[in-house]
Amino acid sequence: MKLLVLIALFSPLVLCYDAKYDSIDVDKVLADEAQFTAYINCMLDKGPCTVENSADYRKLLPEVVATACEKCSDIQKKNIRKSVKALQERKPTEFVEFRAKYDPKGEYEQKFAAFILESN
Repeated sequence: MKLLVLIALFSPLVLCYDAKYDSIDVDKVLADEAQFTAYINCMLDKGPCTVENSADYRKLLPEVVATACEKCSDIQKKNIRKSVKALQERKPTEFVEFRAKYDPKGEYEQKFAAFILESN
């Protein structure tokens, strides 16, 4: 019984991404073309990861794509959806590169696309 209590207490710490990622103002990033491009360049290994948390995001993205943001908080899910939709609509060439980099075999495409279309 004690083991179950310990698992229940610590599982949110293990099963969720850091709450610091909740604080990014995605609308502000998407409105600032230079900042948006900086994030994209980091994610695609085309430039340095100098904008807020961008190096972390690049490390987490393979898992986020593979699991359709399974460990994301609600705000993180919302932010990922906004960001990916903006990438797809505003920078289609980079979106193709994003898909090739983070899902080269297309094995997560259907699940991740369904996740992007969901609403919180």
